[in-house]
Amino acid sequence: MKMACDAAQDAPKRRVLQILHLRCGFPSIVVVSLLILLISGGVSAANQLNFTTTECKLKEPIYDNTFDFSALHSDLAHVVKSAGNGDDKFEFNVCGNLTKTCNGESNVAACLKKQDKEYVLGRQHELHYLRGKMYFKYLSGDKCENGTADNPNYQLHVILSCDYTLDANPLHITPYANDACSYYITYETPLACLPIPDALQSNSCSVRDTNTDGTFDLMPLSDTNYRTTNRQGAFYLINVCKPVLYGENSMCPPGSSICLYSPQATTNAERFINFGTVQSHPVVENGQLLLRHDSPTPCARNSSVNYTSVIYFSCDKEVMNAHPEFAGLGADECTYQFNFVTPLACNDLKPCTAVTSTNELLDLSSLSSQPAHHLSKDGRNYTVAVCANAGNPCQENGGACYEQNAETISLGNANSHLRFNQSGSLYLLYENGAKCPTGSGTTSLWSTKIEFVCANNATKDNATAGTAEGRSNALQIIEDSNCQLLIQYQTPYACQEQIKCKTTIYVDHTTDGVGSSGDELIDLTPLISASDNYEARVELPASMQHLVPKTTKFFLNVCRPLVPKYQLGCAGGSGACMAKVAASGAPEEEHSLGFPLVSLSRVNRTSAELLYVKGDPCPTDKKAELSTRILFNCNMRAGRGQPVLRSIEDCAYDFEWETNVFCPPHECTVSAETCDLVHDELGQRFNFKSAPFTKDGKIEVDYNNTKLSLDLCGQHRKAMTDYSQALVNIFFTHDAPNCGKEGTMNVQIRLVCSNETQSTSTISSDQQCNLLYVQRTPSICQFLALSAPQQDGGGGSSSSSGSGSSSSSSTTTSTTTQASPAAILAAILSVTFCVTCLGLFAFSPARRHRVRRLFRRSNSAVRYSRVQSNEEANLLLEPNGEFTESDDDMLL
Repeated sequence: MKMACDAAQDAPKRRVLQILHLRCGFPSIVVVSLLILLISGGVSAANQLNFTTTECKLKEPIYDNTFDFSALHSDLAHVVKSAGNGDDKFEFNVCGNLTKTCNGESNVAACLKKQDKEYVLGRQHELHYLRGKMYFKYLSGDKCENGTADNPNYQLHVILSCDYTLDANPLHITPYANDACSYYITYETPLACLPIPDALQSNSCSVRDTNTDGTFDLMPLSDTNYRTTNRQGAFYLINVCKPVLYGENSMCPPGSSICLYSPQATTNAERFINFGTVQSHPVVENGQLLLRHDSPTPCARNSSVNYTSVIYFSCDKEVMNAHPEFAGLGADECTYQFNFVTPLACNDLKPCTAVTSTNELLDLSSLSSQPAHHLSKDGRNYTVAVCANAGNPCQENGGACYEQNAETISLGNANSHLRFNQSGSLYLLYENGAKCPTGSGTTSLWSTKIEFVCANNATKDNATAGTAEGRSNALQIIEDSNCQLLIQYQTPYACQEQIKCKTTIYVDHTTDGVGSSGDELIDLTPLISASDNYEARVELPASMQHLVPKTTKFFLNVCRPLVPKYQLGCAGGSGACMAKVAASGAPEEEHSLGFPLVSLSRVNRTSAELLYVKGDPCPTDKKAELSTRILFNCNMRAGRGQPVLRSIEDCAYDFEWETNVFCPPHECTVSAETCDLVHDELGQRFNFKSAPFTKDGKIEVDYNNTKLSLDLCGQHRKAMTDYSQALVNIFFTHDAPNCGKEGTMNVQIRLVCSNETQSTSTISSDQQCNLLYVQRTPSICQFLALSAPQQDGGGGSSSSSGSGSSSSSSTTTSTTTQASPAAILAAILSVTFCVTCLGLFAFSPARRHRVRRLFRRSNSAVRYSRVQSNEEANLLLEPNGEFTESDDDMLL
């Protein structure tokens, strides 16, 4: 009987039920019931998270929230241009048609204007919902010359992406091939977000440190979701200062900033659990910046209390792509601790400077040395200074004031603290001015808000920014109502990165059994260099080598213009430059190979593409312009890597760049017996006992006038590489009787590839202690396939992250030790499924899925889909044709 029942595991579903009835003795009525449950249950579960409507609103199935997009309807049209495709112009409407014709046809919903020709992309649209992703699919477009049998017509997909802020440019076109038939536009809008409860609404997320008089502003971290593993098969979805942005497999409960995503859970209610409600009021406790999130969810271990999550923020000025890490669980198993190392936790910046969430330094300090500005509006004469006292006629500490009827009114005290608003724009706020009567009969205090706008000579609207006329009109009074003077200041010092150097991709792991599907980040910001350019190697095929003389060199930067070095004469703002180099080494005959006008696009989880367009006229085709295409490929062995010129075709220069900066984290092992950190994929070992920063594998940390000894060689150590920050994270718990109420400590050790050996530590004492220990050392570089950087510094000149602020620190002499490479035998993975009663599979979707997988052959364990922002199309355009027709099943 047992052997016969076991055979059921190797049969299709209906055959399984026959075996249950005929060989295992199950009554026929039970078998029929199981069949109904197996079929109907699977269909209803699928339909619940995948449906379509012709209306302009839908009710999502988990929290019964209605998303209504009718407000996106435009009286004219939504317009977006693609700079990488000859300024192709897309015009579309939502919840209605265009008012203009397209190719002579009226009642059209979407239109493409390409090279003076118009193509109908859709005559009406459907609203789709797929596991949290929402998008409009435009139907009945014109027939496409390159269409397929399944999709012969032009198509447009407008993906609705949650964004709680109203950005000036909410539309983003996904890069596409010139012969594409399907196009994808992301529309960032609050209408795609779950509502924030009124009591939790806030437009700021900052706190002043009374000890240092510095202000921490964490709002720039709110523009994206962060994802960190709990190292047990589940993930935490985190947003800072805002709720988690609703999207595909990011359907966290309304108002939650931290939620546990359990892919293996069988119900939606269990799959997303609120571990922390949104908190926009950070605090500084004993010098430690933190956000404490309370949750309405009862703790599973102790139902009398709810879950609590604490994020500890630590300073590191060099980190280019900050993200949180799960530090550990409190001893009560109801408190969760996270560490977030970011430049925004640093408060010792130069006055009148600010650091963006991507570690870009904006320095407006030169404006503070300029004379005060004199402006007039409605009979009032205003005097305003930037990051400085305005002087006469303002009061001693006044940053702004106005004169009226021979009286001077203070509009706020001067300060040099730059801030970011929700959309990431820079502003300066002068507060505590003179008393100001309000319309309600009460009094308030005058304030002045100076908003800084990028003045770029390449931008038509700011074309006079560099002229005398532009300088005189750089400041404009927008309004002076509600007791606040609002000024707009156009200046090139406020210009941030022109394009996005990061994107997300939806990775579907459902076929490999782990079920951890969701958005994963591709981030190339660590390669951005503000101090140097990259010189490319030339490795052309023999048939193309005559196109590039041996004296020609190629210089590139990533997602930004070239640094003005080497006397390069390419047009200012170029992202790539080709130069003939004289015998003296000086460049000559330079040609711009394009400008960084198109944001990074993804090919799959391990490949991304960057385009530089609108370069100099092409020598072989004066109607065309030179351009650059850089294909980045993940290679854990490549280190930071170097661009390589591979081909030149149709005035386009194609480079390949193998790098590990955006490779997924890799879990390493720590051998307690040998004290080795082992990277099985690279065959690398690093011995802690021989490391220059340990004493026989142990690290000593100062705490409360005592020494804590941490053993890196102990049991239950979790180790993860983080190539984006050039480091290895080590996680474990440590007994510390005198630390916190529980006497235990969660430990995170960051081993950072650096040119010096230096350590810093921060211990936060709460219910349970949390230790963040940062060890910078050149000895870990080889383990990460990196060379020790020559110097530390921001902007891509270093492979390392800098040291963070600390409550206790120690510095040791820099030494170097090489990890001894050893051959590692490939791990043999075996999975055993033990089934005691096959009937149970009918009641569990997870188990049904495993049974189905026994009978379904898959070509790969992981399917990759191209996505944009926080929720994009499952599969977007692949100009190289690397996807097969079977990938059509993965389209939206």
